[in-house]
Amino acid sequence: MTPILSPWTRPDPAKKPAPKCLRQRVLVVEDELLIGEIAAEALTDAGYDVIMAASAEEAEVMLRDMSVDLLFTDIDLGGRDGFELAQAALSLQPLLSVIFTSGRSWICHGMCQSAGVPFLAKPYRLAEVVETVERALKANTTQ
Repeated sequence: MTPILSPWTRPDPAKKPAPKCLRQRVLVVEDELLIGEIAAEALTDAGYDVIMAASAEEAEVMLRDMSVDLLFTDIDLGGRDGFELAQAALSLQPLLSVIFTSGRSWICHGMCQSAGVPFLAKPYRLAEVVETVERALKANTTQ
């Protein structure tokens, strides 16, 4: 049965993502693929152009080939860690914003806080990911 809509009610207009050339690019680096996919999907839904890598080495190759606005990386990546990746990424793209995430929240949070870098403890809420990315990119554009 189809509901009858009043002529005065309108469906909410769907938010259209920004044209691809205007969207900010986020590189999500996560060795746990399902977690990376979920974070990437939330950021894509929020209007970001998202690319993914499963290791620091793969991410570094991508960073050599394309410009990225923000690096969203796990710290424990199996091989090289997220801190080493961020250092290499910033040498390649000095204006890059960085956000770290990890399940080892107390140790990593203290290290990131002392360096003034945003940190998200796992498990994180998807809204938290989007908000943190928005804040980091906004802070980078006001500097």
